[in-house]
Amino acid sequence: MNSEDKYIKSGGKRLFEVDSAKFFALIFMVCIHTFEMYVKWDYHENVPDSLYRNVTEILGGPFAAPVFMFCMGIGMIYTRHDSPAEFIKRGCKLMITGYILNFFRQTLPMLIAMMMDIETGYDLMGGLLNVDILQFAGMSFITIGLMKKLKMSHMQMCGVAVVLQAAGIWGTYLKIKSVTVQTLLGLLLPCGEHVAFPMTLWLMYPVLGMILGEQLKKTDDKEWLYKKLMVCAALFFLAYTVTLLYIGYDIRTFYSLADSSYYFQNILFTLWMTPLIILMIGMCFFILRNMEQTLFGRFIRYCSVNLKTIYITQWILIGYSYAFSILLRIDKTDSLGWLIFVGFVILGVAIAISLLYNKIRKCIRKKKQRVEE
Repeated sequence: MNSEDKYIKSGGKRLFEVDSAKFFALIFMVCIHTFEMYVKWDYHENVPDSLYRNVTEILGGPFAAPVFMFCMGIGMIYTRHDSPAEFIKRGCKLMITGYILNFFRQTLPMLIAMMMDIETGYDLMGGLLNVDILQFAGMSFITIGLMKKLKMSHMQMCGVAVVLQAAGIWGTYLKIKSVTVQTLLGLLLPCGEHVAFPMTLWLMYPVLGMILGEQLKKTDDKEWLYKKLMVCAALFFLAYTVTLLYIGYDIRTFYSLADSSYYFQNILFTLWMTPLIILMIGMCFFILRNMEQTLFGRFIRYCSVNLKTIYITQWILIGYSYAFSILLRIDKTDSLGWLIFVGFVILGVAIAISLLYNKIRKCIRKKKQRVEE
């Protein structure tokens, strides 16, 4: 999520397959956010029970946040700003950005609603301190920065991530009444309804991304490496999934929004999602590699570079449009076509706003340069 103005480079060229994977993950992310906010169905209590729900929650689950975090790990290998201090500083900035976003997309609308005597059903402090993907990205940079300071290898970091995930899942059993304490502790542990991405459960993805990034940086033949990884990933995923189904495990819990099972991950989830991420990045490499210099390729690259701006904007748009729907007493919908339409409109507007934002920033920079000259 920290790709804005940061170029992931390999031999002077961007890793276009990483840009492409993040681009599609962005589309899936906006669609699942739209689904969560506007759909009438009760997805909180029941696992996916229709083709639409299964497809939506799979694309918006394994192929969204885990892909972002895995690609962030690859970026950690290629960044020039790779000192422990720079990682920790970047992590703090991401966390601050996450809390500012919380204020504008949740707290401010709730304060306005309170002044208008409108009941939102949301907790004020829970909305302000909500642990979402920006907070997690920040915690990841800080944690990995500390491990880099201890001069740990990437495999040692992976070992720590496995232990943290195994220990962290027990946080679901914590019963804490204070919403403020819940959400603050939620930066680390899965406790409370306002916690989506606790660091202990999700650190595996950026660390695994770092391991792949290290291999990509070393190899002179990415095509061979991706072929080998994709074959291994496909075989493992198939064998693992068949085994789980054979023993009666409900794999829908891996991507289901019900009971926050997708957000509160364990090693079983990670083993199922990681090969899917590798397959996605590999497919982007083989299918889209000749499109890098096309108009579509440049659009993909733009969205990837400006991912953070687009992410923040789409949440602001979703948050305030949902607030207005409450104010106007507009019911949620069960129309699939309408949900898809709204999702793509929000994505399109968010990208357009990011273009305007970048244009304004560019004009401000030019004016400053003129003044300095």
